[in-house]
Formats: sequence, C-alpha cells, structure tokens
Amino acid sequence: MMGDTKIAELTCPKSHELETTAVSICEVEHLSSYNWIEAPVPTIAVPGIPPLWSSPKIAKRVAKDSGLIYIAQNAARLPECPLEPLFRALYMTNPSFDINSIDLVTDRNNIRKLLSFVNSDPAKKGLEPFTINVEVENNTAIFCRTEAETKRYIGPDEFMGFGHEFEKAYTTNQIYGSTGHHRIISYRFGDLRLMLRYETDGYVNVPSNADAELGPLSSMIESLSLGPTSGLPHMASTGTALRIKKEGHIVPIESTLEIKTRVFHKKIDLQEILPQLWVSQTPNLVRAYHRNGLFELPKVEDVTLEIKNWENEHQEDLMKLAIIIKRIIDVVKKNGGKAVVKYDGQHDELVVWKAEERQLLPHDIYSKLNNQNDKSAVSEMNTNSAIRSEKPETQKTKLKIGDVLYDINLSMIPYLRSFVDFQRKAQSQVSEFDHGAIPLFDVALKGFEMGYRHCFRSLPADVSQYHTLCETYDFLGVDVLGQQSIDDIFVDLRACKTTYELDYKRYRAVKGNKAIARDAAFRLMFLMTNGKFHDGIKDSAKVYNAVLFVVSHPGTFKWRTRALVLAAYKERFLITSKQRAQLDQWCRRDNHGSDDEGTTDENGSEPYYSDGS
Repeated sequence: MMGDTKIAELTCPKSHELETTAVSICEVEHLSSYNWIEAPVPTIAVPGIPPLWSSPKIAKRVAKDSGLIYIAQNAARLPECPLEPLFRALYMTNPSFDINSIDLVTDRNNIRKLLSFVNSDPAKKGLEPFTINVEVENNTAIFCRTEAETKRYIGPDEFMGFGHEFEKAYTTNQIYGSTGHHRIISYRFGDLRLMLRYETDGYVNVPSNADAELGPLSSMIESLSLGPTSGLPHMASTGTALRIKKEGHIVPIESTLEIKTRVFHKKIDLQEILPQLWVSQTPNLVRAYHRNGLFELPKVEDVTLEIKNWENEHQEDLMKLAIIIKRIIDVVKKNGGKAVVKYDGQHDELVVWKAEERQLLPHDIYSKLNNQNDKSAVSEMNTNSAIRSEKPETQKTKLKIGDVLYDINLSMIPYLRSFVDFQRKAQSQVSEFDHGAIPLFDVALKGFEMGYRHCFRSLPADVSQYHTLCETYDFLGVDVLGQQSIDDIFVDLRACKTTYELDYKRYRAVKGNKAIARDAAFRLMFLMTNGKFHDGIKDSAKVYNAVLFVVSHPGTFKWRTRALVLAAYKERFLITSKQRAQLDQWCRRDNHGSDDEGTTDENGSEPYYSDGS
C-alpha cells in the first residue's frame, strides 16, 4: 500500500525539453518464455509455446465470453510476487544472464500506460487511473504492474463480447492445461536497456530457419538440468509456491501474433493498435469482425512496416516516454529505492509516494541484482524541440460561383476541375475564375468539405430543397455515395452504437462514432432521392430497416434529420400501414422539436428491434 509521504510530482515533459536525436527500439533479443498451467499449485512450463493460429476455412460462430477471465494472470496466480515467473524462466533458460546490464524490468502494460500519459495529442481521452510499484536495486529498476482487479467472472446473463471465445476457437493450445503464454524480451530504447514481459495471443506456423537462428538458446533449453529438487518428472521446485516444468519449444518473435476482435460495423483503426505492437515488437496482427458472434474469415497481417512508420511519426511522444521513465527511476533511487507511482486520471501528473518495505522479488533473486559492479547512473535528458515535418498544404483555386468568391480544392469536384482546366487553356494568365450561380452551392461545399451531416444543419426541414441539393451534387460530379450500397450505409449508421472489445485481457467500451452515423444518414437520404435499386423487394426492406434505425435513435439523429429521412422514404417507397405507424411513432412527439443539429453526444435510450450488433 501507498505510504503517506509524497516524494515527487512528475509532469509530462514539454516539447522544448526534447532533443532532436531520434529514439527507437533496436537490438531486440528473445530471452525466455513460459506458459501458465492450470494446476492445484502455481505452475509454469518453460519455455512453453503460444497457441497456434488455426483459422477455419469458412465463417464461424462462437459463443459469447463467459466464466473466469484473467486480466493480470501473473498477479492473480502469484499475488505476493507477480514478477517471480519472469525471473525463474529467465534464469532457467540462461543461468548466467547479467541482470545488471538491464536498466528497467517491466511488464508491457506499464510502458503502454506511461506512453498514453505522455501522449502529445491534446484530445487524448480515456486514460484511466493507474498504479505502478517501483523498486531500484543496484541501478536496475523494477516496475511491477498493479491492478485493482486481476480476474473476473462473467455471468451467464452478462455480455462482454466474444474476444476470449474467438481466441479459443481460432487458436490451438500446444500445451495441455495452458492458460496463457508470456514472453520475455530485451531491447535498447534510446540509451535505456529494457527487459519486457508480455502475453502473446498466438503464433503463425510458417516455414523458417528459426531453429537454426535460435541454435544456442534452443540448445540451452534442451540441456536444462532441473537438479535433485525435482519432485515430479520434469518438475522443479523454486523454494516458493511456484513450480516449474520443462515443456514446449521456442517460437521466434517473428511468428508471434496479436488478436483483436470487434463488431463488424466498427472497423479497428490500426493506429489504435500500433502502440501496443510497438512496445512488444509483435509483427503480426489479426483484426477479426463479427455479426452477433459470427466471424468473417480473418487474415493475418504483417504490420512490421507500419510499426516502424508509427515509431518515426511519434518521435515526440517517444522522447517524452524515455524522459519520464528516467525521471521515475532517478526519483525513486534518490528516495530509498522503493516507491509507488500513481496517476489519478484527473491531473496531468504522476505522483510518486514512498512505499512500504515489502519487496517485489524473492530473496534469492536479489543476490543476482547485487553481485555485479554498478553501472553508470541514469542521467536526465536535456532536450530541444523535436523537428517535425509539415504536411504540404492542399492546393486551392479561387473561383466565383454567382456573386460569392470561394477558395476551393478542385480535386473534390470533377465538374469544376474540368471547367477551370478549360478556362486555363483559354486564358493562361488568369488566376481567378467566374462561374454562374449553382443552386445551394454553399451547402454542397460545406457537405463534402466538413461532412455531409452539415447539410442537415444548413437547410430547413423541406424535402424539396434536398432534391435540389442532390441534383447539385450530381451536376458537380461529386460521388456522394462513394460506391456504397444500402448494406454499407447501414453499417455506417450503426457506427453510433457503443460496443465492447477485449484490450489486453480487459474489456473496454468502444464509444460509437456519431459523426460517421450522421454522414451516413445523409447518404441514405441521397440514395432514396437519386439512387437506383437492383432488387425492389429486398432493397425496400433494407431501406426500411435503415430508416427505422435513424428515426428510433434520437440521441444520435436530431429531429430534422429524422423527419427528412422519413419524408424521403415515404416519397420514394410504398409502405404498409403497419410500417407507417411504427415509423411515425418516433417522430410524433418531436414534430415541433428542436431544429438544433449540433454535435451533441447524449446517450439516451435508443431502442431498435432489428440491430443485432
């Protein structure tokens, strides 16, 4: 527990403190690995092996997650010493490893939290409070992950997604009773040498020369001697509650895999995942999408290049990360070597508190930390502003439409681009061009520059004006639909829904994107006004479901949007009295409602009877 003595308050490093020297991860080495085994006493298998990726050939439905779920398995199984398996596996693999060559031993989770803390994006949201136990011994720092909840039970009436069941269905355990595979690697990050532990979802079985490349390490595993303390075949006692058995084989880091699952209408942005992959240097990713548990055929992506590009593009954050790690180590070392670092989720600072004397490691591990000469102390960075490349400005053209002069990016408007090209050929010296009035051009321009949802905010609830606007878009050659079908539009409409996904063994809510949904509502209206349908009966049913979704979600779509979409539907399609009554009930109470189409984020009750997401 945290003591009452506050040691320091560490704020996020500022841009003017940064050096121009780039920081990166290099010299990556696999050190060891292990699997947790379901057993009466805490048991690991070294080196273990991750689950093998075994994707079926057809779409597959999985059950929703239920039962016992581990959030932080090391702490759940060994609460008194969550880091012990790391060191036991390390010294079982390499008994002579020089731990004093390492500046920081940590779980990946701690680095991810610190990286989020120093994130330079002013719009960053959602970083929850966190705690890290810190100990510095002979210039090697230990960061121990601390979680309020290390495991949880999902009851039969709860819904938390399909992530765990997907992993069970799409990977095959290689060790009987395995409940998770952890890897231990080291690398250089700037002038820090890190040893990192993280859990791996699986591995891809690809032909390689991995065995030859891992020759010395593989031989070391094969020649392990567990000594006379073995109470069972291939079982070793550590003198603590932890038991170790020799089982499995080494899988190269190039084959390791991270798995992410999500409902089909909310695509997983690679930029959200890359920080996690960067920290552990995991090169393969599966992004799997489901419809109520039915997963489309997923594929394995090699994201090595994307990880490197992310590193190059986020140098400012990575420089800040290196600084904050060094400051934590330096503060703790100068104040007795034991501390607790806390982030409260409210203030842009880390508070360092003096810790009680409880040790993070077993007694025999400290002898490893104290039997080498001191390394040079960790120095604090003095830095200058990082140099960032600026994005080239989009070229614009001055063009008068009627009586109004606009500065327009013509690449977005085929008709006007052709018009200006023709004028330039006729008058090569002219830099400003005139065109006659175009009905509702100002609204159309706002739509494709800022998002089509702004059209609803710019026009009254008069469906005839939307006919004019749609005709203007056709005249300008703007592809409003972007080749989207009614099915695609419905997917975007449902982007407003909150879902759950598994993120590092913890479920988190993924808030809906109302901007995408509101843009899709305009595309739906455009499709009903100007679009063509291939199957009158089937497409009519799909459009009805989409319209019902819009009118029944007042927390996302304001009164004007819902009224106009409904009016366009009634104008285009023949509807039954039952359908009309069901649609009308949602707009009846708001038929004199607010015209405000602002970007509110209210989350009211939004029943919809056909949404199986």
